[in-house]
Amino acid sequence: MLSELPLSMQLEDSALIHALKEVNDRERHIFFARVLDERSFESLAEEMGLGYKGVAAIYYRTIQKIKKKIKEMSK
Repeated sequence: MLSELPLSMQLEDSALIHALKEVNDRERHIFFARVLDERSFESLAEEMGLGYKGVAAIYYRTIQKIKKKIKEMSK
């Protein structure tokens, strides 16, 4: 499927995949639950035994880590 995309999109996708492999399981779970499942911070906090702010902080730090990794790979 990836090979059917234009080269620039393939590079971006491969960078994203690599970046996602660099974050830990908890960060990846929160990221995917929020982005793909559109779960609220409240429901994730309840599921994980954390507070709303804790889950939100993990999510936003994960976004920053992913952006940083993608930027590093595009140099």
